[in-house]
Amino acid sequence: MTRLKLPRITVWVLGLAGAFLLSLALAAASLVWSLKQAAVNEAESEAARFVSGAVVALNRSLLGVDVLLASQDEQLGLSLLVPDWIDAAAASRQMHGTVQQNLMVRHLALLDAQAHVLASSDIEGVALDSWLPAGFVAQALAQPMSELSISAPVVNFASSERVIYFGRPIKLADNSRVLAVAEVQVSLLNAILSQGASISGLEITLERGDGQLLSSEPAQEQLWGTRLSPPLGQVRTQKQVLRGSARLSGQAAIVLAQPTLYRDILICASIPIDAVLANWREQRNFILGVSLLFALMILASAGLALWYLERLAQARQAIASSKAEIEQLAFFDPLTNLPNRRLLMDRLQHALSANARSGRCGALLFLDLDHFKTLNDTLGHEVGDLLLQQVAQRLKACLREQDTVARLGGDEFVVMLEDLAEHSLEAAALARRIGEKILASLNQPYVLMTQTYRSTCSVGAALFEATTPITAADLLKQADIAMYQVKARGRNDLCFFDPQMQASITAHAQLEEDLQAALVSGEFALYYQPQYQLQDGVVGAEALIRWRHPRRGLVPPMEFIAVAEESELINQIGLWVLRTACQQLARWQGDPRACDLHLAVNVSARQFRQPDFVAQVSTVVHESGIKPHLLKLELTESLVLDNVMDTIAKMNELKNLGVRFSMDDFGTGQSSLSYLTRLPLNQLKIDQSFVRNIGLQATDDVIVQTIIGMARSLGLSVIAEGVETPAQQEFLALHGCTLYQGYLFGKPTALPDFEALLGAAPSLS
Repeated sequence: MTRLKLPRITVWVLGLAGAFLLSLALAAASLVWSLKQAAVNEAESEAARFVSGAVVALNRSLLGVDVLLASQDEQLGLSLLVPDWIDAAAASRQMHGTVQQNLMVRHLALLDAQAHVLASSDIEGVALDSWLPAGFVAQALAQPMSELSISAPVVNFASSERVIYFGRPIKLADNSRVLAVAEVQVSLLNAILSQGASISGLEITLERGDGQLLSSEPAQEQLWGTRLSPPLGQVRTQKQVLRGSARLSGQAAIVLAQPTLYRDILICASIPIDAVLANWREQRNFILGVSLLFALMILASAGLALWYLERLAQARQAIASSKAEIEQLAFFDPLTNLPNRRLLMDRLQHALSANARSGRCGALLFLDLDHFKTLNDTLGHEVGDLLLQQVAQRLKACLREQDTVARLGGDEFVVMLEDLAEHSLEAAALARRIGEKILASLNQPYVLMTQTYRSTCSVGAALFEATTPITAADLLKQADIAMYQVKARGRNDLCFFDPQMQASITAHAQLEEDLQAALVSGEFALYYQPQYQLQDGVVGAEALIRWRHPRRGLVPPMEFIAVAEESELINQIGLWVLRTACQQLARWQGDPRACDLHLAVNVSARQFRQPDFVAQVSTVVHESGIKPHLLKLELTESLVLDNVMDTIAKMNELKNLGVRFSMDDFGTGQSSLSYLTRLPLNQLKIDQSFVRNIGLQATDDVIVQTIIGMARSLGLSVIAEGVETPAQQEFLALHGCTLYQGYLFGKPTALPDFEALLGAAPSLS
């Protein structure tokens, strides 16, 4: 298994972070331990101070009791008396007064060796012998020296309270002994023991050396008189700190015991460790929290440093490895992985230079997939991308290793063929052969997802040879022009660039530029060709646009209308014709000779398909103030049949304005009779191609008769255009067509010449 080798800088960062964490942990542990020791020492000190104070207070209280008992000898004169001489009543009164002056002793009595009450501060003292612990009197009198004896806690049945009896022997005149006994409440002793105690959890016990519990705070009466374990009898003359169990609760505690002035009596203070360390735990938790926070900060800093170093390393690695990726993105198409335009132009420039040195010819093929947009629109761009990828694979399979195939964008590909031959004819033959191979390959069916698809391709070719210097951009432009020539001829073929193509394109571009200038400088003019009624003479005219070019003179529509259609200038030109025609109709309304003339205006398909075409016509009609029925819009069959429903809707809107319609070039399309009945037409215009063949081709005669009959059946007027001979006019009149337009009645002329024709009879010769 391969071991992961960390970078040196990572090891340094991790080592430094580990050192900081270790130092932090040691510092926190040391501080916690120090605070714990300080808390324990402080607790021991407090316990020692408290026990010392409690011992002093208890010694003072016990000494007072001891002195009180010893003073009974002097007060009662017992050393001069024998038991029978003691005056019980007087002694009791004396004792009662003494008790009244003492706050600690509640009862005082004098007992003989048989525990009989000789005198008492209370008349109930006569029953004291039944309350005392068994053997207490005998044990107290048996002491060789006269000293204070302390009993175990017992219940005073008169008050139901726990009490302790203190006894001191007194020697009589006959060397017999009596026992002076004082009764003290245990609760009073507890109060003395616990006064000034403010240590949390403190347990105070007053006990004998053998462990017998005399009193305690907190009071636990069930333990009073029992022996606690272990006994503390070894504590004699000084405070001694022990670690063990608390004397009352048994919890782990600091135990400090100190003897009193009286033999075998000790005061013990127990502080449970939980109470001692309560504040320390809060301090410990705070220290641990702060340490953890610092540890997290150290780890975060280390992590941030590692992240930054990793990002820096990644950035360096990315910079180091991105050159190839940048080159891929800059010079290759991401979809097909073929060279893009930039790399193609670079390679093409190198190829041109190499061919110039070697004297050999090469070729550039410009490919465009036919109807690719339709595929994208119908099957989606994902399918279109699949087709492009498969086309790229097929192109590479058709070429030599030294050739280049590139994708310019969309569905356009370019193939560069280098080092074909020394002579241009031979190079052209090889290029054609390769191009035909490509066409055959690309014409094979494609499997796009689950569908089989057939596609064709248009290929334009341009040769480059050493004897004819050319730039890479111009060569690519030539191949592109040749490709569009294939598109114009029907697609799915190969065509070599012809210099005449470039001349035509240049002329086309110049013409478009001149058209834009003509709109600005007002170079257009309307010519009027009369429309003649057999009985009424001139009844109208067709407005025909002419272009007065500053250099070329008068340009007929057939030379510039197609260019205008391609560049969408036809919309502006058409609007100008419509507005100019309506303005002329408005002027004619004041002329008696021309006030009833109708004027026909041709409308192009692109102009008619504008969404606001109806609004444009309506605006022009209202601005000019003409009679709408005098304006006649001429529409071609192809225009009408393209999107019939939209055509009908627009024609009906204009019909409601009063505008009239004529179907131009009727008979050349494929009009359906059902459509004709739905269109709001006013007139059919027989195309001049049929009129021209009247009397020459019987089929055209029949077509003309049919159109006239159809118009009559549909209730439409009919006009024949291109009438040039009397024979044509007579044939039309014979079959019911009496409205004519053509050179027989007048050519398109400028406005003054047209107005001169009004009222004059035409010459039909």
